Amino acid sequence: MTKIYLNYDQQALDKEYNLRPLVPHHPQVFDRYLRDSNLVTAKFPCVLDIAYGSSISQRLDIFSSSNGLGPKPVLVFIHGGYWRNKDKEDYRYLAPAYTSAGVHFVLLNYTLAPKASMDEIVRDNQSALLWLFKNIENYKGDPNRIYIVGHSAGGHLVAMLLATDWSKFSKGEITKSIIKGGTSISGIFDLEPIMLSYLNSSLNLDECTVKSNSPIYLTPFSDIPFILTLGGEETKEYHRQQENFHTAWSKYISDMTVLNMPGLNHYDVVDHLSMPGSALYNAVFDQI
Repeated sequence: MTKIYLNYDQQALDKEYNLRPLVPHHPQVFDRYLRDSNLVTAKFPCVLDIAYGSSISQRLDIFSSSNGLGPKPVLVFIHGGYWRNKDKEDYRYLAPAYTSAGVHFVLLNYTLAPKASMDEIVRDNQSALLWLFKNIENYKGDPNRIYIVGHSAGGHLVAMLLATDWSKFSKGEITKSIIKGGTSISGIFDLEPIMLSYLNSSLNLDECTVKSNSPIYLTPFSDIPFILTLGGEETKEYHRQQENFHTAWSKYISDMTVLNMPGLNHYDVVDHLSMPGSALYNAVFDQI
């Protein structure tokens, strides 16, 4: 056995990050995501496919809340799919749990690999957040109350956004964080094992890209509340990633919560984001 990462050989490492075989009914789960999302789109107020950039992939959806007075807080959802698949349209079903409670719900798309590099994927998400900060008032949202949540690869992108120096990204236009809180669900924080796994055939990561895009090697731009969670049934590598990241960033973030979600896998844990009364929903809503 030739070890390529920690105590993993190639087959074992690939198995840790190849999640679909661990949930044999995942096609039915994905079908449900889309079916329920289509029902939500037909029923609830929304503006779809708003451009935040020139590419067809640089689009976002805004599901508006009419509940309550004044500009609404904004919760942004970033989808996963190992940076190479899935779409915001699969996760529109998450919106009503928040819009019914007075929160605007925004979903982002971004250019996927292999068309985009990891640097470009991160920049897409940074551009989307900057666009929201500048424009969400036009949709009766509050630019000073933007919160972000992401699942899987989206959890990685949440951490990358929290590590973004917005003064540099906005060329001095903005000097403070434009994010008031973050949540990473089943996030990936160290890209080195991803580079060494089967996933790199489409991601094309190298050592330089890994270092610059692994949140575990970075520091947060500001001290804002951050929630970490994943399904109890997820792989050892996902648990290791979260534990190591929590250790690294808890030095800088005073309010860093680890939420245990026993009995859940990589695909059903995200459902709890849309379940009022669940531990995940309550934690995110309390943050907002």
